[in-house]
Amino acid sequence: MVTVSSCKSLEEVFELGEENELLSSLTQLWLQRLPELKCIWKGPTRHLSLQSLAHLKLDYLDKLTFIFTQSLAHSLPKLERLEISKCGELKHIIREEDGEREIIRESPGFPKLKSIIIKECGKLEYVFPVSGSLTLQSIPQLETLEIRDCHELKHIIREEDAEKLKTIIIKKCGKLEYVFPVSVSLSDQASPINVWKEIVLPNLKELSLEQLSSIVCFSFGWCDYFLFPRLEKLNVHQCPKLTTKFATTPDGSTSAQSEVLLI
Repeated sequence: MVTVSSCKSLEEVFELGEENELLSSLTQLWLQRLPELKCIWKGPTRHLSLQSLAHLKLDYLDKLTFIFTQSLAHSLPKLERLEISKCGELKHIIREEDGEREIIRESPGFPKLKSIIIKECGKLEYVFPVSGSLTLQSIPQLETLEIRDCHELKHIIREEDAEKLKTIIIKKCGKLEYVFPVSVSLSDQASPINVWKEIVLPNLKELSLEQLSSIVCFSFGWCDYFLFPRLEKLNVHQCPKLTTKFATTPDGSTSAQSEVLLI
């Protein structure tokens, strides 16, 4: 376990070299009250593994803009709990490019992740970047998702290619069967209805969204329908722009469906 707290001038925590075996044994990392911290990992991260890290807690890191590079996000098989609060400049949990001329197209996997708590991160834009797969099978054990007071957050899940699409407006198309054509990644027998993907978070028990003044939808991308078969607690408060509608399905699951703008 590593705890770093109340170091007013600290700008980086780990300066990486070619030998980083010690970090592969790290189980808990808590960083608190580091007002000048700009990055956690200084140096190339493509060969760094955080294979034992189970709990990451970040609090009062005023200048931190991202947490993981993409390569690091692929090396977290045991991460169970992620807590982030009062990181005012944080824009991305996973930076889109490594800065090492290495762009990874597949979505990172967090097979053991059970709890995500994010509070008072005013510049955070989204939580999960999704590329290559829209099933979110990478977080099968997620039980708690709590996000509060993140004023620039517009969606929880962001599909990278769909970021270019800003608005969908459909007018008086009485015989329209679907919006987007079936992509080449689907089978020849795929029907148009399969263009809209269904995402299931099988173990999510608690979902809390509070004081998110900019959030528009749960997901921005090619998926508009979510199922939460085990959801026990749903709290949505002070999210005035949210278009995602929550409902109970006939089998008792909770569903979340985003709206397409119709005029």
